[in-house]
Amino acid sequence: MDRLANAFTKIRNAVARMHATVNVSKSVMMSEVLSILKREGYIVDFKDAEGDRYSYTVELKYVNGKSVLQGIKRVSKVSRRVYVKADAIPRVYNNYGIAILTTSRGVMTDKEARNLGVGGEVICYVW
Repeated sequence: MDRLANAFTKIRNAVARMHATVNVSKSVMMSEVLSILKREGYIVDFKDAEGDRYSYTVELKYVNGKSVLQGIKRVSKVSRRVYVKADAIPRVYNNYGIAILTTSRGVMTDKEARNLGVGGEVICYVW
């Protein structure tokens, strides 16, 4: 199973139901993705779940009753990896969203990858 795709689906469902928090499975990649989402302002915070050492509790962010995170889509899957060069990094919703990439210099947003001039595997789009 794809842990990232499963976590993204849990987050989408929690946002649709207006939940304050959601639990997602713990992994190194998930920690990197969640820290980018926190840094970019899409979630409030994430921390280790109480009583469960294999998951994170993600605190979702709402402004005026609407979620800041409108959508999250897995791009590169286990069955089909999507790689891009530095000059072909996609722009999400005309730069209103972000693409999260894993590069040789670590996991970063599309803007950071463009500034560093590196390409990599596109993990997901967030808007």
